[in-house]
Amino acid sequence: MPDRLRVALITTGEKTGGRLRTLLEQEGVQVPFQVPITELRFEELDRLPVCALLVNLDETSSREIDSLELLVERSELPILFNEDGIHADPAWVRRLIAKLALLVENCEGGVRPDPVLLLASGQAGTGTATAPVPLGPQRHVRPEAGVPSQVWVLGASLGGPQAVKQFLAGVPAGHPAAFLLAQHIGAAFVPLLAEQLQRSTALVVRVARDGDRLQPGQVLLVPVDRRLRLDGEGRVRLTDEPIPGSYRPSIDDVLREAAEAFPGRAHAIVFSGMGEDGALGVRYVHEHGGRVFAQSADTCVIRSMPDAARRSGVVQFSGSPAALAERLLGLDAI
Repeated sequence: MPDRLRVALITTGEKTGGRLRTLLEQEGVQVPFQVPITELRFEELDRLPVCALLVNLDETSSREIDSLELLVERSELPILFNEDGIHADPAWVRRLIAKLALLVENCEGGVRPDPVLLLASGQAGTGTATAPVPLGPQRHVRPEAGVPSQVWVLGASLGGPQAVKQFLAGVPAGHPAAFLLAQHIGAAFVPLLAEQLQRSTALVVRVARDGDRLQPGQVLLVPVDRRLRLDGEGRVRLTDEPIPGSYRPSIDDVLREAAEAFPGRAHAIVFSGMGEDGALGVRYVHEHGGRVFAQSADTCVIRSMPDAARRSGVVQFSGSPAALAERLLGLDAI
């Protein structure tokens, strides 16, 4: 460990993080700055006398998804996310510190390292995946006239916008698939995300509206405040029905809806994100004859969501966002 490991502790929810700070300081880590993310002044980040940011996530962190995304976008300091809770076990604390040390090993002498994003999970074997399902023969279903031959649901949470942007940049205009993006994000940020994605892809990107029809070469963003329904002709219905689960939008719900509306033609890609949303939905997609891909753990800001999908045993391919796009383009037309 570097002789002078200095980190800023940023917390979510109502917890102050005092316990984690104490555990770190007992092991010799300096924590000169601690603040809830709701009170963080982003313009002060670069002036902090630290080499890295440690962000402690808890069960309420999904409420702060927009602030967390802003932190990833604006910080020039490396960030370590801890989604594993706080453990008094000295071995857990030392594993956490070892990962922090990886971020700041080039920080000695006042030189800051390039930004690096890692997940700090203290559980041995977290993210271990079962063997991927071979791609094998695909069920071919003849689409009705005007209905896309492929529908890919993209599920993402924290770290998702950057990953999805890279993925869509690799998909050319005229691709036969229609895309649905279910991104955990605040309602006010959905139109902004659509604008940002549109600048990085040749596909058409916009927020889904009631009555829309899925179209090849188009990306529709799933709204956060209404439940999305699909029919077999590709029409979108937005209803005021309760959205199941605790995430908005619910990736599981969108995957189930797509699988039922487009059996054999609905597929899934799970990108970076907190929690396990999507892990149930990908099983449903697989059972209905669809393919399931996931972002590789080493390219994620937070690997929990794609890891949960891999543990389901139905993920057929994992890779970086660019590799996922390349794999998609390499598939035979469905």
